[in-house]
Amino acid sequence: MDRKSEEGSQQTFQRISIRWKVLQALGAVLIALGLFIDWPPPQEANLPDTSSFLIILGGLLGAAGLLAAFRHE
Repeated sequence: MDRKSEEGSQQTFQRISIRWKVLQALGAVLIALGLFIDWPPPQEANLPDTSSFLIILGGLLGAAGLLAAFRHE
């Protein structure tokens, strides 16, 4: 029974490790898109600028990835 719980714990660790890495990568891609692509201005005045939206969203995803990494360790 100990061996099964060790294998389950190791699989859970691998899944969490993959998740935070994916969140970090996705956050970095979104920030890069926001910084380096010249987006057209929004057609409606009440919509946010695309680049600032992508930077904020990327930052939130990156922070979520860091929290997932620190939570498991």
